[in-house]
Amino acid sequence: MKHFFILIFIICIFSECQHSQKVPSFRKQYKEIYIDEFKLTYLRKLLIKGYNNSSAIREIINSDRSGFTEPILLAEDLKLIDSLTSADNQTMIIDSAEGYRRAEGSQGKRPLGFSLGKFQSKWLDSLARKRYKLSGLAKQEY
Repeated sequence: MKHFFILIFIICIFSECQHSQKVPSFRKQYKEIYIDEFKLTYLRKLLIKGYNNSSAIREIINSDRSGFTEPILLAEDLKLIDSLTSADNQTMIIDSAEGYRRAEGSQGKRPLGFSLGKFQSKWLDSLARKRYKLSGLAKQEY
């Protein structure tokens, strides 16, 4: 009988530990989804602005099925992304105007390389993580 209670006690402890390990895993997944969606939204907006809202880039982005289908980002995130990509587009325009200093054939606006550089930057990763924390979603129960 004593062994039975010890066994029940161990099973209870084990099942409680197992349960507590699943919750952080779900939170971690949601955090990764949020950060990926933030970065992908940033990239899409930057490409649209970098290519002057061309119909070709709009068609590519509209046909792309990357990212999450349900809205993840907050309205404040979208406003921030819009303002940052507008500033980045101005940087690309200035760079384009100074393109005469580059080698022949590399003058003009270079949105693809600029956008990929931003997408891969530690700065964007850090910003996405900060926005996730500020959103309050990290503290919600799932």
